[in-house]
Amino acid sequence: MPKTTPGDTMKKIMTAALTATLILSSAPISTAADSNPYGTSAVDPAGPNEIIFSVSKGGRKVDFTMARILKMKSTTISIYEPFIKKRQKFTVVPMKNFFALAAISGKDKVITTALNDYSYTNTASKFVGAGAYIAVARDGEPIPYNQGGPLRIVFSDKSKWAKYLDAWNWSLASISVK
Repeated sequence: MPKTTPGDTMKKIMTAALTATLILSSAPISTAADSNPYGTSAVDPAGPNEIIFSVSKGGRKVDFTMARILKMKSTTISIYEPFIKKRQKFTVVPMKNFFALAAISGKDKVITTALNDYSYTNTASKFVGAGAYIAVARDGEPIPYNQGGPLRIVFSDKSKWAKYLDAWNWSLASISVK
């Protein structure tokens, strides 16, 4: 058996380290951002009778399950989704329909709040004037929590707020009046 010198051992260690580095650096790295343009991992959907959204003004509060929301009159719109930069179809309910259920109108200061506590505030009349919608599905499927669902505020391409991204609230949890 040949004798191994300390220099031979070091060469073997360096060769192994270099080989491992090359293999690891050339291997594709998969992250949540690769499979999900919103950059988060999967989250289980809400249960069928779980309250996922509320609209309130003063002492009046209206709670919604997804089943209740899906019974509301809806339409489908195709829009350019500005965050992921591609065209998508959303099933939507006009925001004004939710306002009506809680007697929100005109100059009421409306606060839209997401599950992560992001909020955007403007008057009810400005939301209505911009044609705000609550998206309840994307491409005919429920919108996963980790992709801005299950509810989100969207605007048609023709809306003056189509490119005003502050108002596009994802994972919408509530609408309330200040």
